[in-house]
Amino acid sequence: MNTIIIICMHGNLGIEILKTIELIIGKQKNIFTVSFLPGENIDNLINKYNKIIKTNNIHKKIIFFVDIMGGSPFNAANKILNNKKIKCDIISGTNIPMLLEVCMSREENKKFDELIHIALNTGKKSITNIKKIKKIKNNNIQKKNKKINYKYMKLMLVRIDDRLIHGQVSTGWSKEFKISRIIVINDDISKDKIRVKLLKQVSPPNINSHVVNIKKFVKVYNNPKYFGEKVLLLFTNPKDIIRIIKKGVKINSVNIGGMSYKKGKKQITDAISVDKKDIKSFYELHKMNIELEIRKVPNDKKMNLIDILDNIINKKK
Repeated sequence: MNTIIIICMHGNLGIEILKTIELIIGKQKNIFTVSFLPGENIDNLINKYNKIIKTNNIHKKIIFFVDIMGGSPFNAANKILNNKKIKCDIISGTNIPMLLEVCMSREENKKFDELIHIALNTGKKSITNIKKIKKIKNNNIQKKNKKINYKYMKLMLVRIDDRLIHGQVSTGWSKEFKISRIIVINDDISKDKIRVKLLKQVSPPNINSHVVNIKKFVKVYNNPKYFGEKVLLLFTNPKDIIRIIKKGVKINSVNIGGMSYKKGKKQITDAISVDKKDIKSFYELHKMNIELEIRKVPNDKKMNLIDILDNIINKKK
């Protein structure tokens, strides 16, 4: 990771943007934030930039992400460009999709100039409206229907996350597995027309999304139309996964990303709460030799859910 990122915005906006980025794709290395507070000037910002560079012994490459072209964060960064020992560039009009894509591309060791191109391209493409997104999706569906089908639907990720389609799924996991289709499987949610519509609207424009009940999914799973597609399945609970397995769906691993706290549930991690029915279902999946791993985002370290449940049960004894 040879490229350093410095985010500088008016006020504390840069800090909050980084918090959002890390909420979606996990903790990031070599990213620094600088606040521009009331009463400060360009000299203050230059000192803050230089302190980051000196403290972290930066002799690499820096991309400054700022809010407004010609604003103080931009102008202060422009002064740093005069340092010939450091390769720098400044990107203004920073938005979250742009930063997300750059952060993930850094992990793939993309070159400096490639990261600049990715930032500018993603920043522009991410500014859109719902009518344009629907048009893109319809065009993608028509193109895919013309393609030759392959052998099997590929279940790239089976995930329990009661938030269903959101940032971590749309950006992190979909990119990690190059997903072409997201399927939410839930009998009750599939009947809620408003929620179905909202879920489809928040899915990425280049990915087809569906909300179906269990019976319909089993038909889809066996339908040659979807063979060869890389699919991400989303559930709200482990019981529904058992139900589709018993109907012939082959699953080797389940990722548990988020199960929110409700009355009658016990919190076992910062993002997962379970009740007695959930625990019973997880142990049933474990007996089927299905991996049960906890990760909110792809670069999180895997945690074994059964180990955590075993520890809780043993403490009670």
